[in-house]
Amino acid sequence: MSRCEQSVVVFNTATLEKIINNPESVLKQENEFWEKERPQKLTKQWAENIGHEIQFDKWRESMRSWATIPLKERTNHVFMQNARRIIDSKEGFLEKAIPHICAFLPEDAKIDITVHFTAFIPSRAFAHQDIVINVNAPYWNENADNIINTLVHEIFHVGYGYYRDIRKEPPIKNEPLYNILDILVNEGICTYVAYKALSLFPAPDEKDYQMLENFPDIQRLLNDLNSVLAQIGKISDKKLQQLVYEKCIMGRAFYPPGAYIAKQIDEKKGREILIQKLSEGPRSVIRLYNSLVQRKLRVQFDNNV
Repeated sequence: MSRCEQSVVVFNTATLEKIINNPESVLKQENEFWEKERPQKLTKQWAENIGHEIQFDKWRESMRSWATIPLKERTNHVFMQNARRIIDSKEGFLEKAIPHICAFLPEDAKIDITVHFTAFIPSRAFAHQDIVINVNAPYWNENADNIINTLVHEIFHVGYGYYRDIRKEPPIKNEPLYNILDILVNEGICTYVAYKALSLFPAPDEKDYQMLENFPDIQRLLNDLNSVLAQIGKISDKKLQQLVYEKCIMGRAFYPPGAYIAKQIDEKKGREILIQKLSEGPRSVIRLYNSLVQRKLRVQFDNNV
């Protein structure tokens, strides 16, 4: 067994349990809850990093409404049933997920991580230091399968962190450009790895996969991505951050296009080359991709280096 396959993934439900069992207490100690509970603290950092403002009034409204539901109904709510299913199936999930994830990483990579479960936060899931899963996000369509597949995506972010630590590319002066390329490759490979896990973990409602399989969507999103890249150096950093959030995160120009980039390399050059290029860095990944596709599908960045 490789070092990668010996990785340890921990599920932590402590914060979710507080939300379920004592919502009134959570509301009374709101500041402490957001400062000390690990998933809440990470959510604040995640929001700050992407330029998103958390609507705490909306959170309070959701929590007050939740608190009016009797405890028995809360514990039997559909999103809690889904959470229990995910947590109870952890060992079986990891038995299949870890080898699948490690197939996209060098053997000596380690993907140790803690997955925290919470509810009523703005993101459905993210990886920032740890992984945070919002079990009641509407995006899941009340289907635990969608969350389970997303866990593969989020865990692979740890693997991409390993690639960042070993990358061989020299730095470039255009830091905003490099950051965007880095996020594109990061979100792209995570999306692709989870997409390739569909036979293990179906995700019937995952829109990113639907777009990945629809060429007009790929072309449209690549155009959106290139329109953002074209603005680097022409607008302020703050406006660029807003544009990235609108077009590339909410508009998904990082996700299906990034997965398409990984897919083209994996299918046309092979897994070893994909791993090699990821080890070199995002520019190497994208330059190889650009060499494999026609001009209209290329990521237009080299003139900005």
